[in-house]
Amino acid sequence: MLKKIIITFLVALGYLYGAFGLSKSEAAELIRVALVHNQATAEISCDSDFEVQSGSNKSILPKGKYFLHIVDGKLVMDEQHAFGSTISVHALAGKALPRLNQRSYKGYLRALADNGKILVVNYVDLEQFLASVLPTKTMVVWPDEVIKAQAVAARSYALYHKRINRNKQYDLTANDKELPYEGTGPRIEKAGVTKLIAATRGQYLADAQDLPIEAVTTSSSGGLTEAASSAWGRAVSYLQSVADYDSDSPDYKWEQRVTPALLEGQLAQRGYTVGQLNSVRLSPLDAPDDDRTTTGRVRYIILSGSAGTVKISGAELAEIIGLKSTLFDLETGTPPPETLKVPIEDRYGFEVGSKDIDIKVKEDERPVWNRLLRSYHMLSGGKEEKIIFHGKGRGTGLGLSAWGARGMVVANEKTTYAQILEHYYPGTRLVTVK
Repeated sequence: MLKKIIITFLVALGYLYGAFGLSKSEAAELIRVALVHNQATAEISCDSDFEVQSGSNKSILPKGKYFLHIVDGKLVMDEQHAFGSTISVHALAGKALPRLNQRSYKGYLRALADNGKILVVNYVDLEQFLASVLPTKTMVVWPDEVIKAQAVAARSYALYHKRINRNKQYDLTANDKELPYEGTGPRIEKAGVTKLIAATRGQYLADAQDLPIEAVTTSSSGGLTEAASSAWGRAVSYLQSVADYDSDSPDYKWEQRVTPALLEGQLAQRGYTVGQLNSVRLSPLDAPDDDRTTTGRVRYIILSGSAGTVKISGAELAEIIGLKSTLFDLETGTPPPETLKVPIEDRYGFEVGSKDIDIKVKEDERPVWNRLLRSYHMLSGGKEEKIIFHGKGRGTGLGLSAWGARGMVVANEKTTYAQILEHYYPGTRLVTVK
């Protein structure tokens, strides 16, 4: 009898794999992504009939648009379709995918009534998830080895969060900073990237305990990646500061000018009582103090104004005014013009055009007083006054640098994705799921 039960189970399992076109490893390796969290309602629509399962009951709903909400602790689509506290939403075989808030998702959706609010989680095959998220982190025209390295890093990151969140209702959120997820579709997925993801199928980076690593990445570090001990305040063996090769990045060097009024307004919205700014304190990159990490990134900055003084992190400052990274110097004052517009006249003295002549002041030609007390940047309140940020890199500076990986391959076309990963995540091993 026991033998018969086992055979029946194996046959059913084989049918499951065949019916959905998945291998055993694929069927098991689902990632749970929270799409809607703590909301009162969500729109579910489909261009075909679709299936809703609540407990052991299955219903086929006609194509159309429905507004999922909660009534007396139960999930309700409309007056005719009320369910329990948990439902799953599936496409019928060969039919259109159901949409959540106008976005399509592979796999299936699971909705829960969670303390009076709706939680919707997408259960999706990990490889399909990667095909959706990776195109936003890379370019199809980049070297194959770079994209493969990014695929392995993304898979490692997803598996890391799947492991640490195994007792929670989801592994990642759709707005995760490392792997933002917008579902599926031709606008999102790129065939060239998907092909290279498949070339690394099942591969991830493992730490000394053979566990998937939190393989965070950055776009460009400005020449030197950051260590987790500086960025997070805790050491991570595989997130050390290493040389970067990102000099071709468009963000290798950047400049951003901000009016004091803009910064004052953003600070006020965050609840900081500063008033009108009159000074900013930050040590210079070439003479760093405790307000910077060992690579020069800003740990904190001190802002003083008519109503008080605040100390905020470099990461928060970058977030509220949209700086590309926390690796920056700054200056204050009324900046001189970088160009002078000179009129062009014809032989009769009539203006027929103009030409811009570069007159930007070189750093070593600036007034001596502007280089004194270099950690203190004063503001006078002048109409044209600006806070000028001179920065390097884009992103946190942690982990694999996309532009740096590209630079490694450009410098040596024989560089492999395994070598890229070994450089940016020292001490890890490339593992393949059996």
